Amino acid sequence: MNPVVLDHLIDQAEQARTEAARLLAEERHNKQKIAQQLATLQHYRHDYAVQLQTHLQQGMAGHLLQNYQQFLYSLDSAIQRAQQALLEQEHKVDQQQQHWLQQQRALASFETLQERQHKAAMYQLNKREQKLNDELSIAMYLRQRASQ
Repeated sequence: MNPVVLDHLIDQAEQARTEAARLLAEERHNKQKIAQQLATLQHYRHDYAVQLQTHLQQGMAGHLLQNYQQFLYSLDSAIQRAQQALLEQEHKVDQQQQHWLQQQRALASFETLQERQHKAAMYQLNKREQKLNDELSIAMYLRQRASQ
């Protein structure tokens, strides 16, 4: 493969890997935000349930009990939605991580190919130098022999 083309492919692969890493970081950040929102909802629901228990022990009006129950139900629904969103976001993170790994493998393949080309070129260069040295040695030997 032409070294210039290979250099271009490596540059493109590096850019693709960098973009994949950026997207992975973004998806991880989104997952963290959703997890924090879920934790906040769960904490809020716990606090509200404790308040309800306290009010029930002290005695409370029926309409207030109904309001608490409705609010707890809406919190439970929000928690379920947040849990589902977190599962979906975890799936997105996994997919993006696989994409990043794919880009990393592609870059590593191109770099390996470049390294092999470099080693092959060095081998050919060393082989030519050795042949030239051998020819020079033979020529010097023949000249020395002819002059004797």
